[in-house]
Formats: sequence, C-alpha cells, structure tokens
Amino acid sequence: MIEPKSSFPVFTVENLDAAKSFYTENLGFDVVFSGDWYIHLVSKSGVQVGFLLPDQPTQPSIFQKPYIGEGVIFSLEVEDADATFAAAKSKSLDIVLELRSEDWGQRHFCIQDPNGVYLDIVQSFEPTEEYQSDFVSE
Repeated sequence: MIEPKSSFPVFTVENLDAAKSFYTENLGFDVVFSGDWYIHLVSKSGVQVGFLLPDQPTQPSIFQKPYIGEGVIFSLEVEDADATFAAAKSKSLDIVLELRSEDWGQRHFCIQDPNGVYLDIVQSFEPTEEYQSDFVSE
C-alpha cells in the first residue's frame, strides 16, 4: 500500500515569474525553491504547489507539456469565503465564478491565475440534508 505523507500539485506552465508573483502577492505563499525551470511554494498553513517550465530536458516526456487550462481545479480552503472574495475583488483578481453557496456544503468562488489555472476558493459548512448521506463517516 502507498501511504502518502503529503501532497502537492505541480503545474507545467509557460511563465514561472507570473506564477511566483501571483501566488506570493495574492495568496500568501512563500518561495521555498526557485530555480530557472521550477519553483516550489508553500503557504503558512502548509499548502504546497509547484510550477515547472515545459520542455525541460531533465524531466521525463510526460512532464514536458504545458498546462492548457482545462481539466484541473486547484481548491484552496479558507476560513471566510466572503472576506476572501472581497479581498480578491479589491486586488482585481480574475474572478471567473462569483461567490455562491452550494447545498453540498461549500461557499466558494473561482479565480484564474496568469497561467490559466483555475483556483476554487472554498469555505466548508454543514451540507443540506439531501447531501449529508453522501459524506463518509469515520
């Protein structure tokens, strides 16, 4: 059995500088590795994300194609979606889904980073009765 001790996505993107600026200035991430072809960022709460330039000869071919903006959602959970939404608006971030509440227990909105990665900014709350049975109890 594989037993992960942590996890982080790595996005292959065209612009490392834009990723670094966006995540450090708007989302509070810190740079823990910054090379010519890869950066690794960590938030104060321990959320990690990496960004890799495409076509790196040191990387296997499966890691070389750039992200094309489809099929991935990077979710970030926050304490207060309303306050975070207000902050995103005040910074003129690219809001692609307005703030809303979902019956399955999420208040959220989505932004898009400069490389096209969609970020779902989520606050969890008690789901409606219809969705409560979908959650697995430990």
